[in-house]
Amino acid sequence: MATQRKFDNIICLDKYEKEKLTSLFSIHKDDSIFVMDAENVIDNEIIVRLKDKSSHSITLKDKDNANSLFLLIKEIKNGKRRFVKVEYLSSNENIIKIITEIILF
Repeated sequence: MATQRKFDNIICLDKYEKEKLTSLFSIHKDDSIFVMDAENVIDNEIIVRLKDKSSHSITLKDKDNANSLFLLIKEIKNGKRRFVKVEYLSSNENIIKIITEIILF
């Protein structure tokens, strides 16, 4: 079985939202991430449900980024992708790169 890496650039509204999103996608000791599901998209804001069953919002640059993140979280949740890591593209910009893998059969 082979894997293919996918790279998704997500643009957050500001530095605070970028840091919040990055922390929610940090890998825990059990190799899981804190984000469990994407619940809704309202304009440029996405509502996510966390492992502790609380819900939080993340404000992104625009609705396209919110929809992209929503679909990405759903694919991770449904097992279509496996989360690998998050990277900053630049310390001066509000962009993060979410790296995932797809299993190829």
